[in-house]
Amino acid sequence: MTIESPSAPPGVDSRSRVGMVRVGAALLLGTVAYIMPFSAGMSVLVPARIAAIAPDSKIQLLGLLTATAAIVALLANVTFGNLSDHTRTRFGARTPWIIGGAVATAILMIPVSTATSFGALLLWWCLAVAALNATTASVAAILPDRVPHHRRATISALIGIGLLLGTAIGTVVGSLFSQNIGLGFLVAGGLFVVFAISTVLLAPDSSNVDAPRGDGARARIDLRDVAATFRPPRHAPDFYWALWGRLLLVLGYFMVNGFQLYIFTDYVGLSEEAAAHAVGINSLIFLGTALVGAAVAGPLSDRLGRRKAPVIAASIIAVVAAAAPLVSATHGGMIAFAVIGGIAFGSYYAVDAALTSEVLPSAESRARDLGILNMANTGGQALAPAASAALVAIGIGFFPVFVGAMAFCALAALCIPPIKSVR
Repeated sequence: MTIESPSAPPGVDSRSRVGMVRVGAALLLGTVAYIMPFSAGMSVLVPARIAAIAPDSKIQLLGLLTATAAIVALLANVTFGNLSDHTRTRFGARTPWIIGGAVATAILMIPVSTATSFGALLLWWCLAVAALNATTASVAAILPDRVPHHRRATISALIGIGLLLGTAIGTVVGSLFSQNIGLGFLVAGGLFVVFAISTVLLAPDSSNVDAPRGDGARARIDLRDVAATFRPPRHAPDFYWALWGRLLLVLGYFMVNGFQLYIFTDYVGLSEEAAAHAVGINSLIFLGTALVGAAVAGPLSDRLGRRKAPVIAASIIAVVAAAAPLVSATHGGMIAFAVIGGIAFGSYYAVDAALTSEVLPSAESRARDLGILNMANTGGQALAPAASAALVAIGIGFFPVFVGAMAFCALAALCIPPIKSVR
């Protein structure tokens, strides 16, 4: 929540139509900003670097790195979300963390780009991911901060589009630099800074230096605040059903999506260069169909006043997406995965942000609680590579990976009907 003061720099009033458009555009751009470098790294650059360092154990090492980085991201997201909630500056609570996270990430991409051992890559990538989550947590809090309830699904559709655009741009950047991995990391970090600065310039926040804490005292940050960050909300069943639904869907989808490079090489049979190109093309296909899904699902959800049905439908469509490469172990099967998965996740991202924003337990801890919900994203991505690696280790290829992905997406759909406070 923002509070105007006489000396505040001019913020954007989200109550006006123009203000809402600018806030929506800033959310889209800010989401692209933090997703893009992560996607560039995890879709192509990190797997390619690991394959060059240790080709015989690449699947296990990618699983270890992804799981470790996701745990770091989980802790960083919730911590920075809490710090953002308690920050008071003339530029608002979120701006310093959006810009600071991007700049720190870009700096950390320098040692990431020069890492020549798995240990060094693991260390520097985890630190970069931690910094990136300062931006992630603060951008996510803009929706409940500045967007009224009746417009949240439409605006969250823009967040969904941002997630999709950021994923696609990052994957394309990664594929373009698959033969010059170090430079790819630097380009991704530089673009992050440009997008983050553009975000806060597009829809600047107002000063909140005089904003009180929930207990009426002037805001401050101390160790008790940071410790409280990790205390989950109490008596909030809908919050936890939404968290589990997101966790299971992300887990199921990323069991396939996070291993696309290796699926194309080891399952479909493409060369590494052709596989990197195929991953880039798939990301563009995914983006195109996802934009259609988001453009339809977000406004439709607002018009009908319903959040749960579109999320359930998207989860079921994701089951079909994971089944495509199971049925056809070909390049065409993976294209079908991208087409159907795009529709599923475009629809899902368009509505899920609105749904989760309406099950937050407290207005005083929005960024913290959204950070806990983001644990579903990071937790799903942490578990996905470990689950996939374990299933591949059975010795019958990627077949059990696709079956497991379908099962988790189906379970995600079952988590949504018990939510009572949202239609």
